[in-house]
Amino acid sequence: MGFIDLVEHLFAHDAPNTVKIGRPLALRDAKTALAMIAVHQPLADMRKVADAVRQLQDEFPQYATYGMTHYYNEPKRVRFQSEGGKFVDADAIADAFAASAILQDEITIQHLMGDIADNREHRDPAKTPAVPADELAQRTREHLSGTDDAARRAWLYALYDQLDDIDEATKGGLEPLRNVLSDAASGAAETPDGTDDAKTAIRARIVALLFPDAESAAGDAAHRALSDPQAETDDYMAAVQIFRDHGVSVPESVTLER
Repeated sequence: MGFIDLVEHLFAHDAPNTVKIGRPLALRDAKTALAMIAVHQPLADMRKVADAVRQLQDEFPQYATYGMTHYYNEPKRVRFQSEGGKFVDADAIADAFAASAILQDEITIQHLMGDIADNREHRDPAKTPAVPADELAQRTREHLSGTDDAARRAWLYALYDQLDDIDEATKGGLEPLRNVLSDAASGAAETPDGTDDAKTAIRARIVALLFPDAESAAGDAAHRALSDPQAETDDYMAAVQIFRDHGVSVPESVTLER
């Protein structure tokens, strides 16, 4: 990295885990930043945030992430909440808009994995028994053999997003899931069958299933992001624009809560 590149990198990140919106970001940071934009909004803006998240799922599913569900789940603890003298029916809005498509599947996967993202702070992962991946693998087989292509793709995007949590919850016991995806992807694009890294193989197979014709998908932004999640790009700004179009406040920088 040259001196100018180094200076630009330092200014692109104000503080540890803080990123500037508009700077190129790797997939994980972009997804986290978008989730933080969603969850750090006033309760009174819940409906327009929910509309924005739903559109994001439809148009840029590569950036949907389980973190976005918290915006809807937390306010549901109280059905009616007051903000600025106004009462908001948080529960009704959450039910109507919160977790369509990918986010609904994200919640299902979290439940199958023992709600690891919610419980991580309250338990010792080293002492927590591994969660078998068999039920998740069976649910995946059912989704992949179904006739609803939209539902199938939503499940695959949710699996991709949740893979680190799945790996943690199963303590590396990913073989049942890997096998199901291997069977399903056998006629799709080439995947690294010889790799010993189960997560790498699973991610590659998910991409192959989402984009069976890799050659025609080469210019697709979602294909680029999922195929090379470490590459930094400003493609996520199209998703940011969805928030802006719905009147959702987008800060200049975002702290990435892991």
